[in-house]
Amino acid sequence: MNPSRLCPRRGKTVRSLTVVAGVVVGLSAPARSAGAQLPDTYVIPRGALRIAFDPLYTNYNRLFDTDGSTFKLGTFYSTDALGSAFLPTLAESEDAIRSITGDTAFRMSAGRFTSRQDGDTRLFPLDFSLGLSSRLTLSVTVPIVTTRVQSATAIDSAGANVGWNQALTGGDSTGGGLTAITGLFMELDAAAAALEMDIAAGSFGCPGSAQCDAAGALVDRIRALAANLTRLTGASATGFVNDVARPPFAPLVNSEAGQALLAAIAAVDAELQAFGQVALTSTLPLPTGIIANGDINTILTDPVYGYDARTLDPEKAAKLSRFGDIEVGLRYAVANGDHVRAVLGARARLPTGFRDSPDDYLDVGPGDRQLDLEWTLDAAIEPGTRLGVWLGGSYTLQMSDRLTRRIAPPTAPIALASSARLVDRDLGEILAFSVHPALRLTDQFRVFVSAYYRKKTADKYTAGGTAIPELEALTASETWSFGAGMWFRADRGRRTGSLPIEAGVLYRSAFSGNGGNTPQQNSLGMSLRLFYRLWGGPPPPPAPPVDEER
Repeated sequence: MNPSRLCPRRGKTVRSLTVVAGVVVGLSAPARSAGAQLPDTYVIPRGALRIAFDPLYTNYNRLFDTDGSTFKLGTFYSTDALGSAFLPTLAESEDAIRSITGDTAFRMSAGRFTSRQDGDTRLFPLDFSLGLSSRLTLSVTVPIVTTRVQSATAIDSAGANVGWNQALTGGDSTGGGLTAITGLFMELDAAAAALEMDIAAGSFGCPGSAQCDAAGALVDRIRALAANLTRLTGASATGFVNDVARPPFAPLVNSEAGQALLAAIAAVDAELQAFGQVALTSTLPLPTGIIANGDINTILTDPVYGYDARTLDPEKAAKLSRFGDIEVGLRYAVANGDHVRAVLGARARLPTGFRDSPDDYLDVGPGDRQLDLEWTLDAAIEPGTRLGVWLGGSYTLQMSDRLTRRIAPPTAPIALASSARLVDRDLGEILAFSVHPALRLTDQFRVFVSAYYRKKTADKYTAGGTAIPELEALTASETWSFGAGMWFRADRGRRTGSLPIEAGVLYRSAFSGNGGNTPQQNSLGMSLRLFYRLWGGPPPPPAPPVDEER
């Protein structure tokens, strides 16, 4: 989840992921790394094909904050006061109410909105490795990735001061209030015009008298009132002023702000009558009912409100099953003994994966769909004793690409559809290493404890050469994970040079981290690796000696 999330006081201000971004949690697309499983300290014998199935399951429901503490994944889509900080189309309405009532501290709130989320990733890589020589291996990995984010939302309307905009059809409103609202605008326009005509005709001691000045000031207040009511409701004397981004909320009729709005209209009406003008027959229809949970998803999904996105409360988990980014690589054994092994690797992660959608606040893309170049080192030190250590390290250079993203500040995860732009993205570089102390129980069987460190630098986003800090915020991350596992490797025959079979399991959990958008992950990886001879192989055993006496 564009992705993203920071805020100085969590719970008081909505935080954003983005990701976004695709949000949920802008979380980066899953990718294999040197730390995903145990280090691969063997190369493939010449002429042999290894088919490996190394599934990896990862789940998370909390994120590491910038200070190393953790918070719930749904925090990004939760707020104590559902208003303009969550739905940006309410900002104009909120400012209009302040202008009309004079209450500069007024804040719209539909109540407390909470989103409970948890996510998981299931990586099913099909790995094919071919021994080109006794030291050089070619590998191709085709990952099938399933990402899933489960989400459930709820709204507590205690303390709510707004309901559904009566000009719109939605919630408890049938849209019938639009007729009354346009009627009010027509009467205000007509009253201002009539008053201006009287001023021009010399009424009220015009020009120069105090009464004339008061009449002119009343015209200005009427025009300002009409303009602010348009910002509040999205309507005018001729109907809606915009086809999209209409403000969904308005103050409840019995709220302090609602009563102040009606009092402001009544005060203008009284002043008009004091100047001999026709009384207003229309007023502003205000909601009597509060916002329901389903109304939020209506606002997010219906294009008329400007978001044109997918729901935050799907009936089923937001799930994507697609091919990830295919990898092609070479591995070379610089040491290949029984007690010391070291394998250098280089691979390219191709832009073949399926990205997350900028219109979905919950999905996590199965791939990044851009080129990565990765260098790895896997090593094992196993002296003749039962103790040993396996080591792994990697450095990933992520190349730039171009894609569409919704642009919004990190404190506003719900971005308007109109914020979408084509941007240049340069994902941060990744450094990872792992240490696996091992106990060899038999020649074939080992058990491990595991420590894994991963650090990613911040992403860079630009449009037209200009940096976009909204998208770059909280994209750096750092984690330490610990776990344990076991590994089995044995020849399938007793003959020298026979091919092995390998299997293993590794569980790991993130214990510390930071970044503000860093998942506190638990992962379970398994391995099954089978070898097949394609050509070559060990020399045949010598023929038995011939009995010359015969």
